[in-house]
Amino acid sequence: MGYKTVLVHADLSRHAPERIALAAAICAEHAAHLVGAAMTGIAPSVFPRGAQQAPASLLAGLADPLAAAARKALCRFEEIARRHGVSHESRLVCDQAPDGLALLARFADLVVVGQDDPDDSLGYTSPAARMPDHVVANAARPVLVVPRAPAAPLSCPRRVLLCWNGSREASRAMDAAVPLMRRASRTTLALFAPAFPDRGANEQDLADAQAFLRRRGVHADLALRDPLHDTGRAILALAAQHDCDLVVMGCYGHTRFQELLLGGASRTVLREASLQVLMAR
Repeated sequence: MGYKTVLVHADLSRHAPERIALAAAICAEHAAHLVGAAMTGIAPSVFPRGAQQAPASLLAGLADPLAAAARKALCRFEEIARRHGVSHESRLVCDQAPDGLALLARFADLVVVGQDDPDDSLGYTSPAARMPDHVVANAARPVLVVPRAPAAPLSCPRRVLLCWNGSREASRAMDAAVPLMRRASRTTLALFAPAFPDRGANEQDLADAQAFLRRRGVHADLALRDPLHDTGRAILALAAQHDCDLVVMGCYGHTRFQELLLGGASRTVLREASLQVLMAR
């Protein structure tokens, strides 16, 4: 089954137009509906009425400019979506950006967000609320992270690196990426594990995953790599070697505070990738 609803984060960052255009291009390929969401940044616990404050009040003085910025972001979203000719709608959400996106993600097949950029954060990339980490950890939907500094102009991905380790998270990421991989010109299915002592078992696991993908219309080449104690950088190195424009991987975190504790491969790829990354958990 392909994507039917794609949710994209709309804000006033310098990266937003490219992010929205990519989400719209994906929707055009998959005949999907695009939802653009802009958040006011007002936490419901702080302002229970959101942007609906009494006119001329102190709270309105704080809330009105935030709501106006969100509406401006949605106007830009509307322009880009119309230019791509896709079915779309705008949502103004009175919430902080990471929480609002994670909540709306319940009704989307794919969520598109931007990689953190400390120079263009708009206030939601503190260690406690990094955008991609929080959405991946809380959305229960696959998340496509768009790089802040892509190595090439953004487009629908065509050269995919699918990272496999046999986990539930990797299985979900693989399943979520099938609609993209069916349109890819090349998919590399890679397992990153020490060369010994389980090479035979790893090769069999890769072969089973390859057969599973083939039955779903995806042809994948195989790669077995020793990560040499740094799986995240091994993933990025292989992606660069194969000139990939998308990495697909499970997000490995297992606590309620995953947005703080994502470590190892997940954190490295989220921070350092210059290509699109699809993560699921």
